Amino acid sequence: MNRLKELRQARGFTQEDVARAVGLQKAAICKYETGRVSIPPDTLMVLCDMFGVSADHMLCRQAPVTSLHKTPATLSGFFHPTQEEVVGVPLLGRVHAGLPMLAEENISEYIPLPAAEVRAGEYFYMEVEGDCMVGACIPEGALVLVRQQSRVENGQIAVIRLEDEVLLRKVKWINSQLVLIPANTRYEPIIVAGGDVQIIGRVVEVRIRGI
Repeated sequence: MNRLKELRQARGFTQEDVARAVGLQKAAICKYETGRVSIPPDTLMVLCDMFGVSADHMLCRQAPVTSLHKTPATLSGFFHPTQEEVVGVPLLGRVHAGLPMLAEENISEYIPLPAAEVRAGEYFYMEVEGDCMVGACIPEGALVLVRQQSRVENGQIAVIRLEDEVLLRKVKWINSQLVLIPANTRYEPIIVAGGDVQIIGRVVEVRIRGI
């Protein structure tokens, strides 16, 4: 038993959409949803990242969230969207998209969004400082909507904590080596050679103030 069908339908996805996203056949998704075949651990991890839920939630070992929680700004959980029409997404400290700096992880305000847009997962906004990602149409002062997840794919833009710095970069994996790529030729890519690094989440929307 699992919640794959429930999560898929809540986001308006077809079985073909999910299959294409995770690199499987539609028949496999159908078998997972009906319980005829157990979801393999590696596929389960990908699906959990895709829908922004835990394995316990996906496998019905955890009750679904039914209320909106506005919690302190900790990276382990900002809020859980519900079926309310509008929810408040927390805006945290600024993300430096040029020279690295420590982001202030405090909530400065809540930005209203339709609940349907953020129903599956945990989300937060951060403000961009610097011009490092201007080539990706993310100028200084833009607000990036981030879905909290620990894994991202090649080419996706993510918020990454590198030691005591929080960065906004395009992610590229080269033979298991993490490379953080700016979208501005004035800056050099950062090759992560170990150390304290954490992928905080993936950028799913860019909002330009005043537009």
